[in-house]
Amino acid sequence: MKIGCGTVNFRKYSLKEALRIIKKAGYEYVEPQATAPWCPHINVDKDRPKEFKRMLENFGFRGATALWSTHGAIIPDRKSVEYGKKCIIWAAEAGIPVVNTGDGFKPEEMSEEDAFKILQERILEILEVAERYKVCLAIEPHGTFSLSAAGLKKIMSISNSKYLGINYDTANIHRASYVETKDGVYSWKLIGERQDEVEVLKAIAKRVVHVHIKDIKGKSCVALGKGEVNLKGCIKVLKENGYDGVLSLETEGEYDIKEAEKLIRRSYRYLVKVLGE
Repeated sequence: MKIGCGTVNFRKYSLKEALRIIKKAGYEYVEPQATAPWCPHINVDKDRPKEFKRMLENFGFRGATALWSTHGAIIPDRKSVEYGKKCIIWAAEAGIPVVNTGDGFKPEEMSEEDAFKILQERILEILEVAERYKVCLAIEPHGTFSLSAAGLKKIMSISNSKYLGINYDTANIHRASYVETKDGVYSWKLIGERQDEVEVLKAIAKRVVHVHIKDIKGKSCVALGKGEVNLKGCIKVLKENGYDGVLSLETEGEYDIKEAEKLIRRSYRYLVKVLGE
């Protein structure tokens, strides 16, 4: 498995500053986001993908692992289809193999049946472009259906295409919560009961194409190995299922630049140790 780091850990700072610190901490792979105003590091309407690719090369990275999609909440956001497609095309030109998105939180007045129908139709439309450009569309546990094994299986039943997969987020599953962001501020909504992150992963591991490796205490992100999430258990399941992709470190980007740098350095050392055991 490879070790990566999301630029979202430095979402309040420039992309170049984030890349500089991430590379200095030892990471060879990086994951940007196109989620303004939350993390405005990539603008798929304005930024040139080949220039981004050259920027990574100049910093010495081996590559970008995934791109979090603009309008990345499929059920409630009609623009998720338009921007899902745009992000896939942008990612293909930038040499990024995965675009991450989420099912999103259904409106309270909408039935689960109607919500899933919308999700299915929109995923299939985006997936047509993903298959054409050979970029994987990865659904993150990030909404009404995706925060349980049953829900993730249901989403994966939409298509057996190798270009539809899961971006497994260890902490989102652990707390069974959906993060809603608006104007750069986030809040958590509990969806059902807390899930066991290892057991959920066992059920869907074969469809995992990217991993957000995240640890938490309560609602706060902490350095890997310092929180409540069974990270070693998750890594063991991934190994047993032949996953050889990226473990991409993620937080909510809530720390100042010095604290965030300490966190990503400690987390890098933790992953090197655990992967070596």
